[in-house]
Amino acid sequence: MSQQPAPEPEYLPPPWVGAARVMVCVGYNPVSQRLIQRAAFLANALGGDLLAVHFQIGESDAPGYQTMLQHNLEIARRLGAVVKIEPCSVLAQSIAQFAQANRVTHIVMGESARSRLEEVRRGSLVRQVLGASQGIDIYIVADPA
Repeated sequence: MSQQPAPEPEYLPPPWVGAARVMVCVGYNPVSQRLIQRAAFLANALGGDLLAVHFQIGESDAPGYQTMLQHNLEIARRLGAVVKIEPCSVLAQSIAQFAQANRVTHIVMGESARSRLEEVRRGSLVRQVLGASQGIDIYIVADPA
């Protein structure tokens, strides 16, 4: 009895039209550097564009805020990202609206720092973005700790 070779897997075209567009949400904290690196890797693997966006709810008086934010945005630029700073009032809606307006196909975000109980009480930013952004893949980068 001869065995037949396994059939080749069927590869489907991507569910989006055109090149992949990966957006990473950038903050001032060091975790953003990890998110930027992961998003750059994803954009590179998909042969797409990288957008690094800081959604600014208001001015922060946190020590070193502007210095760290500019450092993180410079890392994104060095990795080939188009960098944007967008004012916003409701973060999840702003992320989803920007993504839709800029034909983003993938969003990279960090794992929530909230406890599970807090997420149940107040909701999760990731869940809110997922609900507001139809047809966009969302990647959650796990906390390395």
